[in-house]
Amino acid sequence: MTSVQPSPPFAAALRSWRRQRSTSQLALATAAGTTTRHLSFLETGRSRPSAAMVHRLAEALTLPLRARNDLLASAGFPPAYEENPLGAPDLQPFRAVVSRLLQRHEPYPAFAVDGRWNLVDANAPAAALLAGEERNLVRLLFTGAWRPMVDNWDEVALLGLRRLEDDVARHPGDPELLDLLDLATTATRGIPPRTHPGSPLVLCPHFRIDGRIVRTVGMVARFSSARDVTLDELRVELVYPADAEAEAFFTGVQPG
Repeated sequence: MTSVQPSPPFAAALRSWRRQRSTSQLALATAAGTTTRHLSFLETGRSRPSAAMVHRLAEALTLPLRARNDLLASAGFPPAYEENPLGAPDLQPFRAVVSRLLQRHEPYPAFAVDGRWNLVDANAPAAALLAGEERNLVRLLFTGAWRPMVDNWDEVALLGLRRLEDDVARHPGDPELLDLLDLATTATRGIPPRTHPGSPLVLCPHFRIDGRIVRTVGMVARFSSARDVTLDELRVELVYPADAEAEAFFTGVQPG
């Protein structure tokens, strides 16, 4: 009786990423500058890739830096991208950029978060929205203090669930992200999807604060072309007022 040999780690990882990207072997081979025959051999484990080929495949698949390191490791190569803590000396210029962005965004809230939605930094208006000791924005929204504070919680929660699904697709197998996705899935169970034509162009939280509804609009800022895993995953969630009432709330200046 013959036994089926498991695929080498790289072959399995490459197949998984290609299928997740819904890309054919021909399309991936063309983008990576190789042949479909060679790609097929790589996916079955009949050929072993060079480090340069792993990099080309990762680029063609638009993998985030953490996933590129994992793909290199699965092929037996060392990581190509460092993961420095945000407080490391080499990252101080970038940390200063984030701090400056947070400060100059006042009087509006801004949150800097890592790839698992843990709070890294926040300006004073954002800190005022944080209640208790929870510093993970997903937990704040789905089971924490923000759930009763967000007037349009159903819609925002469904959007948050989709963003988490995207995060897990970018980092499959990440235990912390999977835990957050499970939490969000459980919390949103039973909420019907909002697909009617009257849906807003940009869906953002409407906070219930001091008896008033504060409507906001959000944008995300991040470093482009980062070569460090920490910087690649770091993002700043910028909150803006969506109307004159929200502007008055954040600035303290009543509309005239």
